[in-house]
Amino acid sequence: MRRKRTNLSLSLAIALSLLIAPVASAEGADTKVDYLALGDSLAAGQSYDKTIGKGYTDYLGSQLSKIGVLSSFTKQFAVSGYTTTQILNDIESNIVKNGVSIQDEIKNAEIITIDAGANDLLQLIEIDREELKVTYDQEELTAGITTVGQNLTSIFAKIKALNPTAEIYVMGYYNPFPILPSPYKEQFVPLLDALNQVIANVSKPFGATFVPTADSIAKNALGYLPNIQDIHPNQAGYLAIANDFWKAINVKKQASFNDDIPEVAKEEIEYLVEKGIIAGYVNGNFGPNDLITRVQSAIMLNRAIVYSDDSAPNPNYTDVNDHTFGYDVIAKMTEAGVFAGNNQLFNPGNPLTRAEMAKVLVQAFELKGTGARSFNDVSSDYWAAAYISTLAENGITIGYNDGSFKPNDYITRAEFSIMLSRALNDSFK
Repeated sequence: MRRKRTNLSLSLAIALSLLIAPVASAEGADTKVDYLALGDSLAAGQSYDKTIGKGYTDYLGSQLSKIGVLSSFTKQFAVSGYTTTQILNDIESNIVKNGVSIQDEIKNAEIITIDAGANDLLQLIEIDREELKVTYDQEELTAGITTVGQNLTSIFAKIKALNPTAEIYVMGYYNPFPILPSPYKEQFVPLLDALNQVIANVSKPFGATFVPTADSIAKNALGYLPNIQDIHPNQAGYLAIANDFWKAINVKKQASFNDDIPEVAKEEIEYLVEKGIIAGYVNGNFGPNDLITRVQSAIMLNRAIVYSDDSAPNPNYTDVNDHTFGYDVIAKMTEAGVFAGNNQLFNPGNPLTRAEMAKVLVQAFELKGTGARSFNDVSSDYWAAAYISTLAENGITIGYNDGSFKPNDYITRAEFSIMLSRALNDSFK
């Protein structure tokens, strides 16, 4: 039966209020992660103005803390200007900083991120930013890329010898010179592709995950790289890189449910549980057919996407205050433009409709569409028509067999898990 959004019964309202808390609880709460960031200035958090601040590694640390698994985070072994040779030397010599050795940090880490290789090549390239010219020796660069591959192979081998179970995530580099005119861009981009291919290839034998970032930065290159004299991104650029990593990272949380997960959503739910995005109830159930509320979906999205860890301003909803469950998340999601209220109300305990689901997923993941997809129960002037079409165009939903979308129906925990998994991971589409 098609559900109506208005006139919730008292019993349903009470049930929904009880459903809010379990999403914030975490099965496998004993999962703890020590996170070690190795690499160059990007891992250190150097900004385009030469200062060291929050970089993608800091945001990943904050995200691990947000989902309740972070035990420790250090980036003290990440150094601006470092090459793969210097990182390898630090590991081999077991360098000590602040009373802690790099080998001990490697041994204790569950997650290790690395960005290395760009400085190996940048020192072989002469770039005239005034004349926008690039000069290099092809043989030297080819040899440099070979050296990067050899050094990374040694780095991975030593890490795995010290810690066979560590999860390693390796950054692929973006084009740091989007201002270059076409003739030079056509020379430089293939070099970047060759470097990234080598990094990806040498990562595979060690089970390291290659994390591409070129496409994410290219979407807004001049916005993310505001100083044409510097290759480092601003905070928005670092957040884009952090999200590339976050999509790849799996903290391996575990949850054991009482056989109430439907087969159709089993892989997606397990995927989200392992990433720390969703959990079950304290009684061991997942509750796949329970309706998901607006605040619950906001919490899941806040765990699925890396946002700035700065406090968001008061969203000024009349039904939300700083004592409201999920207040910080509601404020953050409102600041990010993912959620918006209606008549100054957020309605945190209201169940999410399929139309609202379409809007928040499109906004959260910045999905693009043409408006080409239509459904027989969604008119062109319906408030969410563009969002629904975009969601379908991106392969996240195809609607029902009868050609309908049922925009006003509420969405369940299992259904939202399926949609969110597809937005995060193309393999679920």
